[in-house]
Amino acid sequence: MFNYVMRRLVYGLITVLALSVIVFWLLQNTGGSPLDRLKANPRIKQEQVQQIAEFYGLDQPVWKQYFSWLGNFVRFDWGVSFQGTQDVRQLVVERLGGTLRLMITALILAVGVGIPLGVYQALKQYSFFDQVGTTVSFVTFSTPIFVLGITLQILFALLLTDWTGMKLFYTTGMNSINYADMSVIERIVDSLQHLFLPAISIALISIATYSRYQRASMLEVMHSDYLRTARAKGLSQQGVIVKHALRNALIPIVTLISLDIAGLIGGAVITETIFAWPGIGRLYITAIGQNDWPIVMAVVMSIAIMVVIMNLLADLAYGWLDPRVRYD
Repeated sequence: MFNYVMRRLVYGLITVLALSVIVFWLLQNTGGSPLDRLKANPRIKQEQVQQIAEFYGLDQPVWKQYFSWLGNFVRFDWGVSFQGTQDVRQLVVERLGGTLRLMITALILAVGVGIPLGVYQALKQYSFFDQVGTTVSFVTFSTPIFVLGITLQILFALLLTDWTGMKLFYTTGMNSINYADMSVIERIVDSLQHLFLPAISIALISIATYSRYQRASMLEVMHSDYLRTARAKGLSQQGVIVKHALRNALIPIVTLISLDIAGLIGGAVITETIFAWPGIGRLYITAIGQNDWPIVMAVVMSIAIMVVIMNLLADLAYGWLDPRVRYD
């Protein structure tokens, strides 16, 4: 297994390096420059613009800029934001914490609801519950995430507040202004009230996806010969479903979850903008608009590394779910 892990890490490293080259080249050829705003300011002299370009290394050839950036990135020196003196690594790490909180919550909700829902639909194939679940899944999956986010804001934050007279959920931010003055219990409740709507808006689409894949996978497994053999040996229906059918049916879902990590981050970009959530997605959108290349590169590389790690963990999970899988 060690050789397999090392080989996959090498492949992942090559993938990340190739991605860094492509993204760096695209940033250099987008038609904009971090110095455009300075050049358009009549109060800033050309000499000052040149000094800033030399400070950030923007006067160097593209290939020199790339290798300079790559060397610094490997040493965890991610540079300084073009829009100020903020350290990019510190900024990305701070914002990454908010995004991970949102992503992990959404993933737990998606897995905890989507997989049992898909299993139950497979066991109750063509029932009324199965038909309703299928319809709701298709509608939810077809709805853009920004529509879901705004709809949830209207239903749960505005209408529900008017009906109950209580502020149950919030539409913006991660915490309230007076968060520091709250007790521990009040802080937990306040965080959950802010987290609920953005996490649900991301999780709903994943729930629809997981339930459909889990249903299809369970239906395929339930007609297998080894399940008939298990029933013939006298195993209970619960033991057949949980120990044999579900374990094998989870293999495609593991792949889907590992690939969905990037999709969750993509959804977080839009969701964080809608809910003003201080995460890495909102930082990414702002950096693109300002041509802040160090932040864009740091965010893209962080996401790429996370995706490579998740894919490796998914491959290792295959061996646990299916004893036939070998890493020799």
